[in-house]
Amino acid sequence: MSSQRANVEEVINEISGKVYLPPCQIACPIGEDIQRTNAMISVLPLDAEEAYNRIIEIGNEIYEKNPLFMVCSYVCGLCEKECNYKDQTGAVRRKMLKRFLTDYYLSYLNTKPPLSSPTKGKVAVIGGGPGGLMGAYMLAKNGYRVSILERGSELGGALRYIPKYRLPKDILDTTFNNLIRIAHIEVKFGVEMGNDEKTLDNLKNEGYRAVFIAIGTPAPRPLTFGRELVAGGNLEGVMFGLNLLSDMNQRDIPPQLFQGKRVVVVGGGNVAFDVARTARRLGGDVSLVCLECEDKSSKDGIPADVEEIEGGSEEGIKITYSRGVEEIMGEGGKFKKIKCPRCTSVFDEDGRFNPKFDQNDAIYIEGDVLLVTIGQGPERAFFQQEDLLDEKGRLDLDQLTLMSNRKEGVFIGGDVKRVGFAAEAMRDGMIAAESIDRYLKGEDLKAGREKEYESAAIPKLMDYKPQPELVWAPVEDRLNFEPFEKGFTLEEAVEEARRCLCCGPCKSCKGCVVLEFQPEISEIEVNQDLCSGCGVCVAVCPFDAIRLEKSEKGLGTVIDDLKCKRCGLCASACPAGAITINDRFIETTANIYAAL
Repeated sequence: MSSQRANVEEVINEISGKVYLPPCQIACPIGEDIQRTNAMISVLPLDAEEAYNRIIEIGNEIYEKNPLFMVCSYVCGLCEKECNYKDQTGAVRRKMLKRFLTDYYLSYLNTKPPLSSPTKGKVAVIGGGPGGLMGAYMLAKNGYRVSILERGSELGGALRYIPKYRLPKDILDTTFNNLIRIAHIEVKFGVEMGNDEKTLDNLKNEGYRAVFIAIGTPAPRPLTFGRELVAGGNLEGVMFGLNLLSDMNQRDIPPQLFQGKRVVVVGGGNVAFDVARTARRLGGDVSLVCLECEDKSSKDGIPADVEEIEGGSEEGIKITYSRGVEEIMGEGGKFKKIKCPRCTSVFDEDGRFNPKFDQNDAIYIEGDVLLVTIGQGPERAFFQQEDLLDEKGRLDLDQLTLMSNRKEGVFIGGDVKRVGFAAEAMRDGMIAAESIDRYLKGEDLKAGREKEYESAAIPKLMDYKPQPELVWAPVEDRLNFEPFEKGFTLEEAVEEARRCLCCGPCKSCKGCVVLEFQPEISEIEVNQDLCSGCGVCVAVCPFDAIRLEKSEKGLGTVIDDLKCKRCGLCASACPAGAITINDRFIETTANIYAAL
């Protein structure tokens, strides 16, 4: 089989002009070929020894697009939020499928061959978080000599703040160390940018031809009410939750730091729940208060993942919804309680963050420790010194290419551009790498990069397979920092991959081709001389790929190549034998029997 034939193709809907893909792949910031690799997992042999090499092949396929997929398998499930299955019996558990692959792939990674040695010019990446790492890897794949300049003492950025019960340290270390080795990337730790330290001009003088700035958002946001800072932030016992997570990673913390203490966490995102569940594991009696309401379907719904909310509740964390913090109150210089008016709305009609409160409806929440975890922001001094901000103090860059509008050859991305998920920062790394490659080649930075996407619909089935339950250790066994979520066995992974409905077009998947079930995507033909326009084919097609159209000969069958899966139902149901799939089925079957 020609490997070229197995390469995925971009499929454009000629009517809409949009790229046609399954919704999971559109939702994935990396654009992983989810349908294709799900199909590959679904046909793995159930003997682990026999399946091993094929599992590594699948891992290699994903690694080509996402060298951090092992990390994503623990912390990212963005594709699942848009899976067509979500409104039926629950999304395909793609995150758990990737974790299954990780269980095998991680040890192989230590022996994975490196890329070819770089031969092109030098590029600097400032920041060793997910955006910087992804950008550095993609640049190295294109042959550039890449240096990562990291202020801290280890790679990973905000990923290092994620508690070990959610993301084990060995996953991070193995993934990052091998990425650096495989891509021949130079890493310089302890490099400060700005503040009379290194400047962009220094980097230019050192021979770097382009720079990607991905320094993240290391500064925790203080509490505000209206436009004013909430007083009391300097009381003893008031801390930033992000600092607690940092301390947990960087130094030894007493295992019962909060034993016998009432800990109040302010915030409603996943990081706030990381802080709350960490404090619970450190012995605290934990409450969490957030602006958002309990109904996740509401525009003001709590942003944390359902698993985080359910897990935290099981572990004894008390959640108070729809409350802000107007005042931090103390006694004798120590934190005592917070005043919490009811939040009537979080976002205004235009979708902007603009909380409104009923100050006549306030409660008080008492505690010994207050952990403020309402988001992070960038350290702006470096951008001001380098004249990278506009007149309003915002980053001045092209949103499509990520190149600064003020300094040519300087690209900016990741959380510093817009706080989001790790995979979104990684996408910026990919975008910046492509832009830098085009820039250094003297090519148009924008040509062909603006695309719109159209989601494939769910196939119509009589019933849908149930989503498997996540298996967690009992609460009494998991209030520690060991991972508590049970991964898939080989049999469970195959079964779950078979739930995938393969919603997207065949040519953007080609799973059947890469698996050598057939040499290429089959052509399907309708003999209009035989077709009577009876509509049987329309009735049996689960993909809504067939319609009847009038012509001079009367009603005839038209098959939409975007939606057709070549399943053969229409051909087998057609009473006139008017539909033919040129799939070399007989030839392929004969070859299989001959091989046996």
